Amino acid sequence: MSAHTDGQAVAETPANHASPPVPNATTTTHNNVPDTFPRKELTVYRDTEMVIRIRPSQSSGNDLYLTMYMHADSRTENLTPAKTSHWDNQEFDDSPNTIKALPESLSEQYVEAVETVVGRLGVEISCPASGYGLCHRRHDKLGKHGVVSFRTRFA
Repeated sequence: MSAHTDGQAVAETPANHASPPVPNATTTTHNNVPDTFPRKELTVYRDTEMVIRIRPSQSSGNDLYLTMYMHADSRTENLTPAKTSHWDNQEFDDSPNTIKALPESLSEQYVEAVETVVGRLGVEISCPASGYGLCHRRHDKLGKHGVVSFRTRFA
């Protein structure tokens, strides 16, 4: 029997586990993806470089999102987001980057989380059309370093 039943034994995400990642954050259980469709946003992975969260769609009860948040730095400075958000004046290619634009040391944790969601919850990736995730947003003025997010939608 799953620990994530109707009452969903997963506790609310406390304020100190809010995005973006912080250097003194403790690492969560490796890919702590629930066994049932979540009813609220949950942190499934956290370390000093990234936070990965899963949440149901607010507009449609059938969609599910997995989002990775990480600090904007030299590895992310030239990424193009799918959603318009504020970023420093730079020239960008107009097509959004995929998770493959990140170094493997960063992308492999997200890819593993996506595969765990697909296997555990029996859903399929609906966006992006191919691959594991798109650069969703850049918030260059959020926090000390800014934040970049990658997102995958499941149906």
